[in-house]
Amino acid sequence: MKAFSGVMSRIGIDLGSSQIRMYAGNRVVLAENSVAVIDNSSGAAVGFGVNALVRYHGAPEKYHLEWPVKHGVIVDYALTKGMLQYFLEKVMHRAVTRPSVALSIPSGTSSVVRHALIDAVLHAGAQHGYLISAPAAAVLGAKQSLVLSEATLAAVIGRDVTDCGLFSCGGVVAEEAVPFGGHNIDNGIRNYMMEKYRILIGSEMAETIKQEAASAIKPSEVRAINVRGRRAADGVEVLLTMTAQELYPIIQLLLLPVTRLIRRVIRTAQPEMAEDLLKNGMLLAGGSALLAGISDWIASEVGIPVFVPEEPENVVAAGCLAALNEYRKLPDIIENGEMYYGRE
Repeated sequence: MKAFSGVMSRIGIDLGSSQIRMYAGNRVVLAENSVAVIDNSSGAAVGFGVNALVRYHGAPEKYHLEWPVKHGVIVDYALTKGMLQYFLEKVMHRAVTRPSVALSIPSGTSSVVRHALIDAVLHAGAQHGYLISAPAAAVLGAKQSLVLSEATLAAVIGRDVTDCGLFSCGGVVAEEAVPFGGHNIDNGIRNYMMEKYRILIGSEMAETIKQEAASAIKPSEVRAINVRGRRAADGVEVLLTMTAQELYPIIQLLLLPVTRLIRRVIRTAQPEMAEDLLKNGMLLAGGSALLAGISDWIASEVGIPVFVPEEPENVVAAGCLAALNEYRKLPDIIENGEMYYGRE
């Protein structure tokens, strides 16, 4: 019991617009949709995560879904607080102490939103709350150092936000986020199917195409995928076969906001940092880092090596947990939430 409680007394949280991941010990202890289901009659939240989706699909006439975090920003404070409390209680059901929690945030998050996130975490049951940007968390989650004098560059492609940060000597050289992510790639694939084939496909089909056929570079072998959709003209269901080769120019166009962001951040580097970046390259994390060929294509576009860690979708949450051991060394990168309550 003591061992379990000790492990669960520290939790890293990657609170995304579409999914929340909690990391404790050396593993993901929770990964669910960051969604709430609302009773249409009472207006009250009656479930979160998987429970919310199950309840909604069981009776869509009685409920509707709401996403309390969009583009990394709390759009509904009460729902966010309730959701965090629900998930923390879910992973802490056997623990005897209140946990210390570190939460990832997009770069450039306002002080008002930072305060709201800390407030939500503390009211949800955390004993202490800390904030760290997603790129900095990705570096720590990949077991790299932010204390060294060498420059470190990282980018995280989330569902709705791509975040890039340059760090050196335990401080932030530059950080910037843009509203682009895996959701935009899915929509781009849907638009392509409509424009070229006049076929409407759903989000699940677009996600399947992205995972099985999409590539950021020209595939070396011919791969075909069956696509099911409805003809725009009359709604008739159709099945067509398309190849991965035809998609890669579309994927490259869709990913231009990512390379433009990375270039802007690199341009802020001092001349002496150039050698570090050429030697160490850039860390690429987030679920979309799993897209075929993306690291090679970004490397060719920005001129430095690009590395994808194991389980890139989990490194931000893992880095948030690691931040709980590093915050005293990195006060300029990891924000102690107690500053908002005069207890620092």
